[in-house]
Amino acid sequence: MAIDFPNNPTLDQVFTAADQVWVWDGAVWRIRVAQGATGPTGPIGLSVTGPTGPTGLTGATGPTGPTGPTGPTGSQGLLGPTGPIGETGPTGPIFQNVDGGTATTVYGGSSIIDCGNVLG
Repeated sequence: MAIDFPNNPTLDQVFTAADQVWVWDGAVWRIRVAQGATGPTGPIGLSVTGPTGPTGLTGATGPTGPTGPTGPTGSQGLLGPTGPIGETGPTGPIFQNVDGGTATTVYGGSSIIDCGNVLG
């Protein structure tokens, strides 16, 4: 008995004739074979991991992130050494009794200053 397939079939179109299922694959009608029962699971094979490959190149550096908040103030540092002694300052006014024991006149630099009767 001849099978009368459809004219102008579409891709994956299914056609049944003579207790067979046919599928159009775009070029020819192919018979769809009935799937049988699933067989038992096979044995587990060896699990072998291959060697690690070489490390890749380092990528470009990313942008700098935002500045974080200011941290707490640190503790006081150690006291430093004492500095050198400075130069001697200018000499102050010279006090001198000029009237025989009563301090009434004072020499300040090159000028005589009259202090009056300071002691008594």
